[in-house]
Amino acid sequence: MTYAATYPEHLAYLQRGYEAALATHGFDAVILCSGAATMKSRFDDQAWPLAPTPAYAHWCPLPEPDTFVVVRPGKRPQLVRTIVDDYWETPAPPESDHFWAGFDVIEVKPGLAGDALPGGRVAVITRDQGTSPPGTVNPTALIATLDLLRTKKTAYEIACLAAASRRAAIGHKAVAELFAAGTPSELELHLAYLQASEQDDAAAPYKNIVALGAHSAILHYVAYQREKVSGDTSFLIDAGAKVLGYGSDITRTYVRGTGSGATRFRELLQHMDAVQKDLCRRIRPGMPYEDLHDEAHRLLAVALRELGIGRGSAQELVERGITRALFPHGLGHSLGITVHDAGLKPRPPRPENKFLRNTSVIEVGQVFTIEPGIYVIDGLLGPLQGDDRRDLLDWSAIADLRHFGGIRIEDNVVVETSGIRNLTREAFAAA
Repeated sequence: MTYAATYPEHLAYLQRGYEAALATHGFDAVILCSGAATMKSRFDDQAWPLAPTPAYAHWCPLPEPDTFVVVRPGKRPQLVRTIVDDYWETPAPPESDHFWAGFDVIEVKPGLAGDALPGGRVAVITRDQGTSPPGTVNPTALIATLDLLRTKKTAYEIACLAAASRRAAIGHKAVAELFAAGTPSELELHLAYLQASEQDDAAAPYKNIVALGAHSAILHYVAYQREKVSGDTSFLIDAGAKVLGYGSDITRTYVRGTGSGATRFRELLQHMDAVQKDLCRRIRPGMPYEDLHDEAHRLLAVALRELGIGRGSAQELVERGITRALFPHGLGHSLGITVHDAGLKPRPPRPENKFLRNTSVIEVGQVFTIEPGIYVIDGLLGPLQGDDRRDLLDWSAIADLRHFGGIRIEDNVVVETSGIRNLTREAFAAA
């Protein structure tokens, strides 16, 4: 199915939702701003690549600065483009031309966009408040209502996310082979991923996490080292790709070597892969996502017991905070036009799950990540070793694993009536 076939219904879904939101909050129209070029510093004349306002990108995959989508009840949406005759810079062309027919397109010269914008009570949604058109800028209540439209993905959005997963899977496969075959540095692995997935750093949905060995225990590690790493080690890569503004978010972990530490880490990796797959199988509409996060800790505790790393009962390992010291982050988050998409955190999580980004009740059409992990983080494990929980872990096993850092396995899934469509595993199978 092509983007052209699914995009009209995507626009119709947004038009219906926006018209209802405008009526509820008393606005005659809303202007969605792509955003202006942002200078890197006041000492330079270079601008950062444009990161469009998410509400604008939800409608239109045209990454041009000073462009506006205008939505009014009962009328076709307008796309107002500011055309600049500039031989110094040029915006990136769109990846596809399927969207043009969905808009009444108006082209204006710089500074004249106001002539094409609506009157009345107008809301303006923008990331650049200082340069926004006239109107009520970023009204909180309206934005909250519109964010709910991003909690369920249209067929068009799922097609974009599936394509982004396929692009990322090609990159993941390439670096896994590079790691297994030689002794690349973190920087070499990062650059190889970008080349294989045909994107540069600025086009990626987020800064790749590329970590060897103990660096894998740093959750957002991006300080790529140039030194080649030989011998027994691990490799964690958390990297995605973008298609038409929609980003995938995929993590895989690998190990190399035959020593006792590598062997222990490989066994743990196999158990974590089984835990991740089990969690994916358990997803059903109507299930609170936080319950799934809690289930991840129970399954991790069972795995620790089976491997002899955990010495208490599975229940004790969870209730006394052992699993949360080893798995400190949330199980996953919403995915869409932004990597941590809006709308799936309607309430704060319980205090023991403070980093959980998804507290929704699972519904058909949601897209989110499932990413359990386990890490040797001394700052979190130290308190356990220093109190009466010390005997709940095999510290010699922890010492063996410390050199290998940690494990994370992350898939992107679409909720369907009787389970999920796993976009990541599907993409790896195709790659």
